[in-house]
Amino acid sequence: MILVLTMAGRYQRFADEGFKTPKYLLPWGDRTILSVILSELWEGGVFSDVLLVANYRDEAYMPHVRAVMRRHGIAPANLILTHDTSGQAETAMIGASAAKALVGDADIGLVFHNIDTILCGRNYQTLKQGLAQADGYIDVFHSNNRSYSYVLVDADRRVFEIAEKIVVSDLATSGLYGFKNAKVFEEFYRPGEDLYISAIYKRMIAAGRVVRVGEAHHESDTIVLGTPDEYMNASLLRL
Repeated sequence: MILVLTMAGRYQRFADEGFKTPKYLLPWGDRTILSVILSELWEGGVFSDVLLVANYRDEAYMPHVRAVMRRHGIAPANLILTHDTSGQAETAMIGASAAKALVGDADIGLVFHNIDTILCGRNYQTLKQGLAQADGYIDVFHSNNRSYSYVLVDADRRVFEIAEKIVVSDLATSGLYGFKNAKVFEEFYRPGEDLYISAIYKRMIAAGRVVRVGEAHHESDTIVLGTPDEYMNASLLRL
């Protein structure tokens, strides 16, 4: 499996609050958010490689990103710069194409994650096993916060509905999304239509493809840093 970090957003809410540094380079303890996320996901040895898709707008900060990559043993060539995208789905598509080029294989498993959520206590071997038996995998945690997206699942943990910003269950999506391979992702992605990766899953579910969730984690193990308030509050409570 290849991990793709989608980090090409404009982070406008942070800019509006006066933050100059890209969100993923903001401090989290004595490290950056990016470094902490990489420590949680990359260093477990489950992923064969990791790609980072960032925005040309942040090119002046790329020496800092490359320094983080060096510390985590990631090749400089695995940093991809793109212009503004329509949303995470388009950024993910850029990462999917780069992943295929990297390994020369459209059958490679893909896992996408955003750059503003720190996941703690996950077992990524479970994710790998899940994608061996399903076309898609969604990491979830218990919440009732209306800012998040939610899934409805059956007794077999199979997803039959995804809702953005509507609390249809107590299972919120964390932003970590898996696909059996790049071919599945490309088959159901619609350029110019899809802003969110959830739109791709909706199409997959409608076509009868199997999308499952993993173990439901506690909200305290899912540190969402999507807005300035979330970042500041989490910093005060956790650091």
